[in-house]
Amino acid sequence: MSDFKRDERELFTSKSATIGTKGRRTKQPPDKFRTEFQRDVHRIIYSQSFRRLRHKTQVFYFPQNDHVSTRMDHVRFVASAARTVARCLGLNEDLAEAIGLAHDIGHAPFGHQGELFLTEIIQEHKVLEDLMPTFSHEVYGLRVVDHIAKRDREMPGLNLTWEVRDGIISHCGEDYKTRKLSPGDGAKDLDNIRTRGEAGKPATLEGCIVRLIDKIAYAGKDVEDAIEAGIIKGEDVPSHFRDKLGTTNGKIIGTFLENMIENSSGHDYVAISQEVGDSLRDLIEFNNQRIYHSPGAERYKEQAGKTIRYLFHDLLQEIRRTARFQSEKYPDRKEDASVPIVYSVFQNFVTEDMKDSYSVDDPDQLIVLDFIAGMTDSFAMRSVAEIFIPKTTV
Repeated sequence: MSDFKRDERELFTSKSATIGTKGRRTKQPPDKFRTEFQRDVHRIIYSQSFRRLRHKTQVFYFPQNDHVSTRMDHVRFVASAARTVARCLGLNEDLAEAIGLAHDIGHAPFGHQGELFLTEIIQEHKVLEDLMPTFSHEVYGLRVVDHIAKRDREMPGLNLTWEVRDGIISHCGEDYKTRKLSPGDGAKDLDNIRTRGEAGKPATLEGCIVRLIDKIAYAGKDVEDAIEAGIIKGEDVPSHFRDKLGTTNGKIIGTFLENMIENSSGHDYVAISQEVGDSLRDLIEFNNQRIYHSPGAERYKEQAGKTIRYLFHDLLQEIRRTARFQSEKYPDRKEDASVPIVYSVFQNFVTEDMKDSYSVDDPDQLIVLDFIAGMTDSFAMRSVAEIFIPKTTV
């Protein structure tokens, strides 16, 4: 049966391809059919944390229009493009895909604004600030795959390979100027990285591909989404973008990927040309001015911030009041429908999903932050409505 498993050197022919892994946090025997990075792809897509990305913000909160991207759409776009580039360069397609799929798994509800709200909360609680000075989805993503994400009815933690974990924490999607990337330190201690800056560059070329494609994948699609949402019109996009990059997201992606493959082939780095790199930077700057900080995109920013803040303080009060649900547990909702669903789900998170995962030294604030960071936009809003909005009693 193991004859069906092909050698990675046969599949990925470049001398720069990542072959094999440095290992996992917990050693496991080889799979009969799959490469180690294929196994990671499957661990990621079958995890609950990954599946919740379908209801997390990309740019626009809680989109009800199926043609507007969610965080799930974005990671799929990145993984697909990364696999294409890796194939053309003879690099490890499985590794590129796995990093692409998992790179945003640490995102909180309400996208990048959700990061800012959680950072404010962290900085108000020294016990959290000692653990993580800010909420960075790259750094927190490693915490998710190592300690929180789980497949159905299994223990938390996906036990991914070192290379995929490195790609997650090092994808640094907010650097808009980089047009050339070489692999960084392959000996860094992933477990002790606390900030985006400490993560440095990815240690593999496949990780570099994802880091560069991350920006490419969202720049054009965010324009399409903004047009669909009525934030801008097609003619608002400056003509020099359309002339250089293309008039649709598909053409923009095609232009970037072709340029990236041409400028990276045969090298120990991945790159896009100066001209295309400048166009990417200018397009993202246009998006910053006309889309990301537009009244349409930020219309409910204050309400989103209050949602996360209300939930944090209320759930912190509950976990303390019930001594982490040891002194009191909520009745089954079949017996008492007045109990907010979020309380029951939080109780299950602490006592079942993450059972024995938190020590007595872990602050209650960390448990609450982990729970809220994993919420979808829709569940966060529903939870606030259940807790804080009065209901009829007659």
